Amino acid sequence: MFRHFSTLALLAGPALSAPTLRNRYNTERSWPQSIAAQVHDQTWPDFANVTARWSTYSAPTFTEVFLPESAEDLSTALAYLSTTDRQWLAQSGGHGYSPTLGSIQDAVQINMRNFRYVNVNEDGTATVGTGTRFNEMVWAVGDAGREITVGNCPCVGALGATLGGGLGRLSGLHGLTSDSLLSANLVLWNGTQVTASADTNPDLFWGIRGAGQNFGIIYEATYQTYEQTNNGMQYTSDYMFDRANLSSIIDITNSLLAVPGGLDARLAIMLTVAYDVEAERPLIILNLVYAGPEEEAQKYSGLYRPYSNVFAEQVVPWTNLSSVALFGTADGGCDTNGPVNQYAVMTRNLDQDVFIEMVDSFSEFAQNNPQASSTSAILVETFGQQGIEARPDDFSAFPHRGAFHNAIALSMGYTDEVANVPGDEWAREWRARLAKPEVSGYKDFHVYQNYANDDEPLSAMYGAGWRQKRLTALKNAYDPQGRFNGYHAIPSVLKSWS
Repeated sequence: MFRHFSTLALLAGPALSAPTLRNRYNTERSWPQSIAAQVHDQTWPDFANVTARWSTYSAPTFTEVFLPESAEDLSTALAYLSTTDRQWLAQSGGHGYSPTLGSIQDAVQINMRNFRYVNVNEDGTATVGTGTRFNEMVWAVGDAGREITVGNCPCVGALGATLGGGLGRLSGLHGLTSDSLLSANLVLWNGTQVTASADTNPDLFWGIRGAGQNFGIIYEATYQTYEQTNNGMQYTSDYMFDRANLSSIIDITNSLLAVPGGLDARLAIMLTVAYDVEAERPLIILNLVYAGPEEEAQKYSGLYRPYSNVFAEQVVPWTNLSSVALFGTADGGCDTNGPVNQYAVMTRNLDQDVFIEMVDSFSEFAQNNPQASSTSAILVETFGQQGIEARPDDFSAFPHRGAFHNAIALSMGYTDEVANVPGDEWAREWRARLAKPEVSGYKDFHVYQNYANDDEPLSAMYGAGWRQKRLTALKNAYDPQGRFNGYHAIPSVLKSWS
């Protein structure tokens, strides 16, 4: 029944960096002797395991894996690769699933697993290596009595997710993951090592928080962390609903979004609609997490509970949340080697009529396409906005402050290629319906970059006007050859934005 929860890796860590070929120089492809032993070809016994990705849909392919052990190794490698026609992709969690990654073929994977560490410093900041997954970040930060916004899937690369913004249950309290970024150390296309912070290369620091895949490979970052809310204890409750009660569930969520001040900053809601193959009906599951006392949380959980046919609640440490929320199925999002084609959009509210029609249409799709029925889902993340909106609109390259209330993802997985075309058509059609201003509640089309496909206008991911001018200027300054164009590339000329 829970196979579809592999789709819950929503905060998929995008590719850390991905080049598009522009020049052909060194054709001998001879790695520098100082790092040659860290390069492995397809005969390496661990090659398939290391290069496996969360989604195989329009995925990159590799002929070599490079395992840097230091920033100097990474610098040496990029200085060399930039003289060749080789493409490369840096990987931390391997959850990036944008079809734009399919432009990277027969490439070098720069695997950052040797940068897998978290050090919590005396001042409460955390220094994090790029190979670190969200669960490892949570354990280290939580053990120090601190917290930070992280994504819901525990095995997503923390730095990869940060580059697109970083959505999570604590957004209402602390903003995006990238809002807590204090500095980053990275290597540019030609091997140059630079630091980006509010004081050093502040223009680059602005850009890596929301469009960071476009400029270089971050190998280490330092984050601000926060004293744990409610002594680190969080309330979580899970529900299953019948289709007949869906309208009531939507009404409740919309009413919580409509209160003065918005959704409670400590409250996080996740709604999942999958298909129960055995029962031949939609499977509607909701998870509610509250970073506060249980009695306060139950004021919210009590709104949903009368409509549920299955209900479970508990209070757990923040460090354990990912292993118990959603009936303990979040780890399913760590499964690899299955195709997932996903479309996404942000909305102000959940349009009841449109949403119910979509769920009914999804059930019909699942019935008619058994190859996708157990691996596809509709997912909605509804989190507090106060921490995000506390920062000014120009705080970073993230362009969705004030337009990030519901992140909706239409995640189409399948077990046979025959289901790809109808799945793509279904998701694309409903994404378009949800994006209409009269449905989304927003004037403009907003797509969270970490969830994007490959057909959206770039303005939907990066914003318009002055943002485009600033991003193009950064692209030309830090990636003049377009070596990092494999993941939602920022145009090097303004006219290409349209």
